[in-house]
Amino acid sequence: MSDYLSRTLAAYGCSAHQYEAATKDMVSDAELDAFIELLTDPAGPVLDAGCAFGRDTALLAARGPAVTGIDLSEAFLVRARELHPALDFRSMDVRALDFADGSFVGVWCQATLLHLKDEHVRDALGEFHRVLRPGGALFVSFKEGQGEEEIVESFSADAARFFRYQTADRVRGMLEAAGFADPDVRVVNELERYGPGHRDLNWLSAYARS
Repeated sequence: MSDYLSRTLAAYGCSAHQYEAATKDMVSDAELDAFIELLTDPAGPVLDAGCAFGRDTALLAARGPAVTGIDLSEAFLVRARELHPALDFRSMDVRALDFADGSFVGVWCQATLLHLKDEHVRDALGEFHRVLRPGGALFVSFKEGQGEEEIVESFSADAARFFRYQTADRVRGMLEAAGFADPDVRVVNELERYGPGHRDLNWLSAYARS
């Protein structure tokens, strides 16, 4: 595993409870509903890629589809299984998915690929395309910006994590290069969405079909 990713996983390992407390109420209802509407089969199955403590996995399951959550952080997986014992959580790297081709009708990937360098983002998108059925739905999100850095972002962790910022055009280009059709990239301001106590930063929410 790359050093930068190992350090980011270690940061989450020692800040898992802080991350959960900071983000548990940051529910993306509008995005979840839009994603569900894109599914060719409302019963799923759907993959939550980078599920953390299982918040979105449970919210997706409550909307109807069968959902599998994956993450590389053991601390997150332990917490996800504790909070949602009826759901399926597995340890897995988004860049090398242990699923057969065409296993899912949808892949949901919230705030995960932003921790990967571009070449690894491309690997992950290729895997998402592989495990989706034809016409399958994809949701991915990134922080808007330029460049990359390894920083302590105290909002949700006390240790340094790697962040790769993206523009809407770059996200569209990477999705198209991975074989996804008609990418729709929308901008959401976190402070405007969630109110005081949150950050004045923009998120890029991208939808596409395989």
